Amino acid sequence: MQRPARVALGAGALFLASLSATTGPVLAAPCDTASTALQNGGFEVPLVPAGTFAFFDAVDVPPWQTTDTEGKIEIWGAGFGGVPADEGVNFAEINANSPGTLYQDVVSTPGQTMTWTLRHRGRGGDDVMRVLIGDATTADVTSDSGWDYFSPDLTDGVAGWGSHTDQYVVPAGQTCTRFAFRAISTGSGNDSVGNFLDDVSFAIAIPPTPTPPPNVTIPPTSTGLFADRPRRNEPTLAIVLLALSGLGAGSWLLGRRAGRGR
Repeated sequence: MQRPARVALGAGALFLASLSATTGPVLAAPCDTASTALQNGGFEVPLVPAGTFAFFDAVDVPPWQTTDTEGKIEIWGAGFGGVPADEGVNFAEINANSPGTLYQDVVSTPGQTMTWTLRHRGRGGDDVMRVLIGDATTADVTSDSGWDYFSPDLTDGVAGWGSHTDQYVVPAGQTCTRFAFRAISTGSGNDSVGNFLDDVSFAIAIPPTPTPPPNVTIPPTSTGLFADRPRRNEPTLAIVLLALSGLGAGSWLLGRRAGRGR
């Protein structure tokens, strides 16, 4: 059964309510060294049967975290409310019990270029969300403090899933990066209704492998007599030398015989 409607708020009030949902900044624990990519980007864990929806404690939707006032993450099964999943069979609604932010912290390498992608859809009209990225040790999910990247407002309606992508270069010294997906406003005007999210991921640009130089073997340099002559003449020179040696030997033999004949 669909949850009861809550008191409608304007876009500005929605955002202020989200900031007051928690007390103080929410900063990162040390990044898990295995978390080098966004995980569970399709919200397939835990599995929600088609045509239904459910609320889960954030700990049951690893490794997603949330600013929801009750610490819940709302996941829909494909087809509930007539809404298909964009990828897989599940998707999330950023607003669970309050206008919120879903986020993850991942290991990063300074200088890397990360290309993020996501699918976003409105629930009761044109919903608006934003992507925030920054150092997990300073980025505060309850405010705009500590972030070094803000996407433009991403606006999508009920007709279908919108596709969005952009790039982020990890600053020097930043080894744990926070990706956050924040609800800004809803087309329904209801503080807990809107901003579907699915198929969240990022890719790291891998530089091309340099081509090794060709393996060129340089022949040794000749030394001695005729070293500066072209190599193609060497067989001819050898024949000439042998011929000269033969002539010399013949002349010597003739000389010996002539001496005996006297």
